[in-house]
Amino acid sequence: MKEPNFRFVTEKAKRELSIDFNFGYDINKSCHDWEWTIGDKNQIEKYITHYIKEIDDDKKFALMEIIIQATEDQENEKDFDKYSDVIRKLLLNNFLLHEYSIYYWSDFENDLNDSWKISKMMRGIFQNNIE
Repeated sequence: MKEPNFRFVTEKAKRELSIDFNFGYDINKSCHDWEWTIGDKNQIEKYITHYIKEIDDDKKFALMEIIIQATEDQENEKDFDKYSDVIRKLLLNNFLLHEYSIYYWSDFENDLNDSWKISKMMRGIFQNNIE
């Protein structure tokens, strides 16, 4: 399976989202895994609402990474399923923007038993939408 072109969260998107959500981003102390550590699973509704209204692709890309991680972090299976359904629709509507993220979270290198909870859904999205 061919890996899509790598995409990353931009510093500009990090700064702007930090202002939007009061994350307290410090460019001099940038965290490599910022998008996976900055979010709060309890704020996922705010992230989704912001994503839907957002028009900047770089910010949408960064927000989706935060939303995916916040979904993965849901401890209640009902909440995990609820947010998985929401992001599935968002990812399908913006597949090309999030193709690399979908591939990354599919974790094709590992067996599903050794992967993230969200990997099964991501694999389905990726495999059904590659050309």
